[in-house]
Amino acid sequence: MGNKIKNSFLAGLATIVPVALTVYVLQVILKITITLGGKVSEPLKQFVDVTFPGFNLLSSIIGLIFVIIALILVGALARNVLGKRVVKWLESMFKNIPLIGMIYTTTKQIMESISGGGAHSFEKVVYIQYPRKNIWTLGFVTSESTNQLNEEFYHLFVPTTPNPTSGVFLIIPKEDTSDAGVNVEEGFRMIVSSGIVSNNKNSIIK
Repeated sequence: MGNKIKNSFLAGLATIVPVALTVYVLQVILKITITLGGKVSEPLKQFVDVTFPGFNLLSSIIGLIFVIIALILVGALARNVLGKRVVKWLESMFKNIPLIGMIYTTTKQIMESISGGGAHSFEKVVYIQYPRKNIWTLGFVTSESTNQLNEEFYHLFVPTTPNPTSGVFLIIPKEDTSDAGVNVEEGFRMIVSSGIVSNNKNSIIK
C-alpha cells in the first residue's frame, strides 16, 4: 500500500511539475516582456498618443525583442570559457538539490534534444499507431537496439500536447513505424501547436 501511494505521488509530480514549470516560465517571460516594453517605450509617449489602440501592442513587441536579445546574449556568454564555468557551477548546485535536480536534468536533456544540442539529440521523427491501431501520433527516435533474433527496434519519446516536456517512452519494432517526413524542429512545432502548425500532407499509409 505504501509503495502504491509513493509511486502515485511520484507519478503525480512527474506529470504536474513540468506543466507548472512551463506555465511559470511563460508567465515570467510575459511579465518581463510587458515591463521592459513599458520602460523602453516610455520616451515614445512624448511623440505618440498613448491612448491609440496599438500602443500597448507596440510596447509588448519592443519588450519581446529585448527578451530575445537577452536570451541570445546569455546563450553567447554560456558558450565561452568563463560562461561555461558559471553554467557548470550553477548546474552542479541545482543537481545537488533533491527533486529540483531531477526536474532540472530532465528538462535540460529534453531542451537539448529539441534544439539539436548535446549528446542525446533526437535522431528522427516517425509516425506510430498509438495508443491503438489506426490512431497515429509522432514519436522521436532517441536510439536503436536489437534483440537476440537480430530484430531491430526504435527507442521513442512520444511527447504530450501542448507540453512536450512530458510524455511516454516506447520500444517499438522498426517495421511498425513510418518516416514522418519532417525534421525534429518541425515535429515539435506540430506537438506544441496541437497540430495547427503542420503540413496539409502526411506520409501515413494505412
